[in-house]
Amino acid sequence: MKATRFARTLACFAAALLAANLAWAEPSQSDNAAPTTSGEHAGKVLVTFNQLPASGDYEIIGPISVFKRWFGGTGASMQLLGQKARELGANAVVESRVWLAPAFPAQVAPHGSGIAVRIRDIKILEALVDEASSWE
Repeated sequence: MKATRFARTLACFAAALLAANLAWAEPSQSDNAAPTTSGEHAGKVLVTFNQLPASGDYEIIGPISVFKRWFGGTGASMQLLGQKARELGANAVVESRVWLAPAFPAQVAPHGSGIAVRIRDIKILEALVDEASSWE
């Protein structure tokens, strides 16, 4: 009887560990329908809170989101957005948002989201730059 109780307890504990591991896993590209692109961008990426103009010579790659599982400020979110956009071949992230949210094992950690864009017209790229923007 004690062996059966121990086996049930062990099975419940293993199931709880598996569920916790799945909950902490970082989402894959297929989980959040991340955009695909042809190649990585080599230069710096503009991360800005501004919106794109209604028309122009640019290609919207898609929405991106990032998070860090450890302490850091919102500047870390800006860096992560730039890195992810670069990997997708974008040279800008527009309509960016950065915030601090609860995370494990840190109490709060930086998160961010935005829209990755490949801007071909340098004038549009320069027009998006302001004091809140960051080159990553």
